[in-house]
Amino acid sequence: MTLDRKWQVAEPPPPGFRLDLGFLDSGVRGPLAARLLWNRGVRSDSEAATYFSSGLDDFLDPLSLPDMDKAVDRISVAIKNVETIGVFGDFDVDGLTGTAIMLRIIRAMGGKAIPYIPNRETDGHGLSNRAVDSFSGAGVTLVITVDTGSTSVEEIAYARTIGIDTVVTDHHLIETEKPDAVAIVNPHLASDRSDVSVDYSGAGVAFKLAHALSDAAGRAFPEDLLPLAALGTIADIVPLVSENRTLVREGLRILGQTDMPGLRALLDISRATGASGRPTAELVSFYMAPRLNAPGRMGDAEPSLQLLSTDDVSEAHALAGRLDADNIKRRQLSEKAWDHAATQFDVASDDPIVAVNCDGFPMGLLGPLAGRLNELTGKPAIAYQLVNGFARASCRSNTVLDLHAALSTHSDEFERFGGHARAAGFSIKNEMLPDLLDDLRRHAAWGALGAPALPTLHADAEVRLEDLTISTWNFISSMEPFGEANREPILITYGAIPLDVRTVGVGGKHLKISFDADGRRIESIGFGLGDRPLGSGAVDILYQLRSEVWHGKTRHQLGLRDIRPSSFQN
Repeated sequence: MTLDRKWQVAEPPPPGFRLDLGFLDSGVRGPLAARLLWNRGVRSDSEAATYFSSGLDDFLDPLSLPDMDKAVDRISVAIKNVETIGVFGDFDVDGLTGTAIMLRIIRAMGGKAIPYIPNRETDGHGLSNRAVDSFSGAGVTLVITVDTGSTSVEEIAYARTIGIDTVVTDHHLIETEKPDAVAIVNPHLASDRSDVSVDYSGAGVAFKLAHALSDAAGRAFPEDLLPLAALGTIADIVPLVSENRTLVREGLRILGQTDMPGLRALLDISRATGASGRPTAELVSFYMAPRLNAPGRMGDAEPSLQLLSTDDVSEAHALAGRLDADNIKRRQLSEKAWDHAATQFDVASDDPIVAVNCDGFPMGLLGPLAGRLNELTGKPAIAYQLVNGFARASCRSNTVLDLHAALSTHSDEFERFGGHARAAGFSIKNEMLPDLLDDLRRHAAWGALGAPALPTLHADAEVRLEDLTISTWNFISSMEPFGEANREPILITYGAIPLDVRTVGVGGKHLKISFDADGRRIESIGFGLGDRPLGSGAVDILYQLRSEVWHGKTRHQLGLRDIRPSSFQN
């Protein structure tokens, strides 16, 4: 099932725009390098220097975050008095890594900490009275929430009535009154947003708290925790600019040499046999994060937290193997869910949204399914299931429809609701779902007026294959880490000449092509492009430059994003 997609090249920088990149070793100094940086908001020599050189000395003062001083004071007292501290985290990668950060820093400082990760199917998102009661039964007197808690007004009030204080660490928007917590460490609560200009992930906020606790105790900067924060930051798709970029770059560097058995085992099992080199954001996004997410998507995320928390090598390898097996099951179920959903929509339909029913599948598969539908069609997508009288849904959107704003107009109708402009989830009574979907259709149709009819793939520049050199690949590698707000460069070549074409993978799902580059041979791989009709002549290609270390040798190839028979005329 494919849908034609529009290609659009970004506007070039103003004539004469230049950057001094003499401090780089890549050898690339020309207009392509300047154009790639311009497209990522780098407009001056000083910004270019910061873009490439930030490191451990560039982390911001953690006390600039709201209520950080209060959080540090209360947690420090709890550690000193040997109180039992409960850490409540969400079940996705961001919440799991943030929870592991809190457990590790508290235990490293001599404190006692126990975790609680909710079950996606039975608990749902957010702090619950059930979790509070569980903490109470374990003698907990302080609860720290991670990646959640900003809207848990009733639950935090209940905890206070039974003698439990709460410190909230979170990065989500607050849609209700503030809970009565000892501290709410949330960047969105800053009275002056210029003081907190970083859109941290939940794990990022947890790391800032670990940093502040370390400073208060006279301990060294907790750089060993940076790989955990990097995993959460990448997986939660927050902007990789400012300190987030520094956090991920340094976290990936340390990940490659980490002493944490769980991270090492996860890294080893996520890599293809023979692959090596510094871990990348792509490795985290497509191989490590899915494995961490797999148990939670199937129901219980506890094994993932155990992996991130253990210091036992044998246990780490066993847990990594379980996550890998769970991920295989998740992928198999995801394909079944996709086949089930594919019968419920038409890519050529005029319906401004895509809504599919997924009864009988794990709730954790709905978000990725909605994302896949959104990517295929370019439309806002809703995947839902009907359970015990309620419709539970995950939604993913395009740049046209602000999901959070559209759904917020129905906030009094939801049993549960949360998210942001591009991703959200809700639970609503079955009989209210049709009217809600109709309203989303109205919002999407109104917002799409004048918008492109086809999904659009955006490229940085048009280039000739013969102009690509090893220096070009090296320069793009130096631009890592890639992610939200620092996207991996995408290039277009028209009229590329294939030397050989073959399909690979189960059912010929993927495409491998060798191209002629003025006598040189450039290899390429196009995942999921095996069914594209190419004809017998030249082709137009949209691609990224991929570098991989394989059995100790670096190989360079094109990562095809789209391909079609060429419209290029000599």
